[in-house]
Amino acid sequence: MPGIRNKSHNEMMNILNQFVAAQLGFAPVGEIRMLTNGTSNAHSYFRDRINEANLHTSIYKAENAMVTQRNDILLVTPDSHAWKGDTDAGGEALTWDKQSTHLVGMAPGDKAAYQRVRFSHAGFTMANFMTVSGASNLFKNLRWMHGAATGGASDTTCITVTGAGNVFDHCNFAGPMDATQGASNNYIGVALSGTSNYFKGCVFGTANAVDRNGTSCMLSLSGGGQMNIFEDCIFRSHSTANAFFIKWASTETPGFAAAFLNCQFMNQKAAAEADMTYAITDSSHANCMLYFDNRCTFSGVTDIVALASEAKVDFGCAGANADVTAINDRLNLGMAVNPNVS
Repeated sequence: MPGIRNKSHNEMMNILNQFVAAQLGFAPVGEIRMLTNGTSNAHSYFRDRINEANLHTSIYKAENAMVTQRNDILLVTPDSHAWKGDTDAGGEALTWDKQSTHLVGMAPGDKAAYQRVRFSHAGFTMANFMTVSGASNLFKNLRWMHGAATGGASDTTCITVTGAGNVFDHCNFAGPMDATQGASNNYIGVALSGTSNYFKGCVFGTANAVDRNGTSCMLSLSGGGQMNIFEDCIFRSHSTANAFFIKWASTETPGFAAAFLNCQFMNQKAAAEADMTYAITDSSHANCMLYFDNRCTFSGVTDIVALASEAKVDFGCAGANADVTAINDRLNLGMAVNPNVS
């Protein structure tokens, strides 16, 4: 913006408020804070243009300073940031336990997963980046890079969501980033047990050559959470027959644990490798369901779900049904059906 260096502090804050309102899609907002890595051009530039108390180099201190239920915003500069947890020490998870507080990257997010606003944990074991136990928070245009040689198989879960009504908009849950981590049966990209959370335009996984050759998953659905929505998301994996996209052990009955709208599940295996045996593995539960609309697709898998669990998965249908007769197709047009894996 021309002449921005000559703006007064109040004018700069007005510009920031306009930017934030445009990013969030709602206004007014509460207090605006900013997270920088302490050394970048962005840090030097904003150091004199935002209240010193609101300029942070620690994710923990910034989150701790935000006020719940006030639409406080933490802007994150388009840099690489070191993640530190609840005691501002490397390797500990951060607990985001507030309501209506928002973490927004200051660069575009996209489904190619090249977010410039990114967090890593080099040199530290990171069992879990963050647990979102609060409600109605927004996380936008962010990339969490999970996995390092230091932690290996102990880098277990990228993000845990136990709260309700949170929105993840164009975020990338990038992992596994390490071969030992990828070989673990315990690896989980996102562990979700909360209710009514919304993932829009997100990428689960990353386009690296790290195999998930254990019985790990990109998404875990557990507990009593219902109606979590995934829209326009991509699940990317480099996996062998043992791995899954989704592990599902929800306990609510009846209900839909999750709905997937226009989501692509892409297993980028080598030509000589076997497909995933199943995209979804299902622990025993009664009437809980998963829903996929007719724009969802799976690549590099043998079957979507095991025969014993196909009745618990509904797939949007454009009319083609089990007996593929014209009358059946016409009568069932638009009816969701179970995947036929037998």
